[in-house]
Amino acid sequence: MVSLIGRPNVGKSSLLNRILGSKVSIVSRRPQTTWREIDGIYTNDSAQIVIVDSPGLHKRK
Repeated sequence: MVSLIGRPNVGKSSLLNRILGSKVSIVSRRPQTTWREIDGIYTNDSAQIVIVDSPGLHKRK
């Protein structure tokens, strides 16, 4: 299992879509487009990897 974690609008959803080769996660210039976790499964001849796209993390005020 792999989790994509980072600040808002750094490309986590775009990376997930690129790895999987399909649009499973919405991509937008607007922050917080991903508001819940989105799971994708990458499969090849020898392995399966679950990839989790997470909402962006914010700094505490």
